[in-house]
Amino acid sequence: MTPEDIHLPPYQGHCVKVSVINGSKAHMLAEMLVAPAPRDGWQKHMKLANYSFLIESPDLGKKVLFDLAFMKDLDDRMPPALKALFAGGNEADSGVDEVHDVPETLQAHGVDLAGIDAVVWSHGHIDHVGDPSVFPPSTELVVGPGFKASYLPGYPTNPEAFLLDSAFEGRSVRELDFESSSSSSSSSSIITTIGGFPALDFFGDGSFWLLHAPGHTGHHLAGLCRTTEDSWILLGGDACHNAAQLRPSEYRPLPESVPAAVLGKRPPPDWCSCAHLSRMLHPPHPQGQSLAGSSFYGLAPGMHDDLAAAEGTVDKLKAFDGRDDVLVVIAHDASLLEVLDFFPQSLNAWRSNDWAAQGRWRFLRDLEST
Repeated sequence: MTPEDIHLPPYQGHCVKVSVINGSKAHMLAEMLVAPAPRDGWQKHMKLANYSFLIESPDLGKKVLFDLAFMKDLDDRMPPALKALFAGGNEADSGVDEVHDVPETLQAHGVDLAGIDAVVWSHGHIDHVGDPSVFPPSTELVVGPGFKASYLPGYPTNPEAFLLDSAFEGRSVRELDFESSSSSSSSSSIITTIGGFPALDFFGDGSFWLLHAPGHTGHHLAGLCRTTEDSWILLGGDACHNAAQLRPSEYRPLPESVPAAVLGKRPPPDWCSCAHLSRMLHPPHPQGQSLAGSSFYGLAPGMHDDLAAAEGTVDKLKAFDGRDDVLVVIAHDASLLEVLDFFPQSLNAWRSNDWAAQGRWRFLRDLEST
C-alpha cells in the first residue's frame, strides 16, 4: 500500500466539523511503548496526550464523540481487577499527570450531553472509554467487531471485568459489522475498503468513516473525517503511541535538516541537522538500508494483542501519513499539543494552517531533550 494506492471516497457535498479535547497528560517508560527500547540516556520516558474528538455533522444535526479519555475520579471508580493490574507501579516511571474530564469540558462550553448522538470507542481500554453513564440513554455506544464477547458483562456483574456495567446499562451498544450495512447509522451507508482498511460510512453521506484497524486489540477502530472537499483527518487511536513509530517512512523520509523552532530552539542556527538522531538512536540497519526511510521505533510486543496485525495497521497508516491531504492524529501524540487548535476551536482548517508540516517532525525535540 502506497499513498497513491489509497482511493479516498468521492466528495458528496458533505463534511464534518472536528474538534479535539486533550483529556489527560501522562508519562510512561518508553520501553513499554516502543521497540527496540531506546539506548541508555535517550528518551527513557515518553509523554502522552489523550485525545477525544467531537465530530459534528452540520447537515444532519448529529454529534459523535470518538473516545472519551479517562473517567473522572478514576482511582476511586476503577474496577478491582484493573486496579490490581496497576498496583505496585512506580509513578516516577509511569503515571497520569493531569486529567481533564471530557464531558465537563463539553458542558463548560455549552454543549448539552443530551445532544451527543453516539460515543464511539476506538477500543475498550480505560484511557479511552471515559464514563458513558453521564450521557443520557439516548446516546448510543458504538464498538468494534468482537468487543462484546471480550468485554461484556462489566463489573460488578463480572468481578474480573476491566470495564463498569454502568457504561452499558440502559443504552444501545452497537457492535459494528464491516460485512453488513445494518451496523451503520444510516440505511444508505455503504461498506467498502479505504487504504486497505474495511470502512463503514457512519453518517451515510461520505463525511465520516469508521475503519477496522486491528492489532492493538481485535476490535480496534480508527476514524476518517472529511474536513473540506480536499482534506481529511485520520483518527488513529492506539494503532501506535508515538509519532516516531510512524516516521520517518519511505513516504515521509527524514529530512537532512528541520527548522530550529521545530526542535524548540531559536536561531542561530536557523536549521538543525537530523543525521545524528539516526546514528544515536539505532545501530546500523541490519540490511544496510538508509534509516531516512525507517521509523525510529517499532511496536512494543506487550502493548498489542496481535503484533503482526498491529504492524500491518501501522504500515497502512504510514501510507495515509504520506498524503498531503490527510492529517494523521494518533490518540497519544503529545508532540501535537502545541500545534493544534483545541476545543472549542475546530481542526478543519488544518491544511490551510499548515499544521501537518508544523507538527510532522516536532517529536524530534523529545528525542533530543532526553
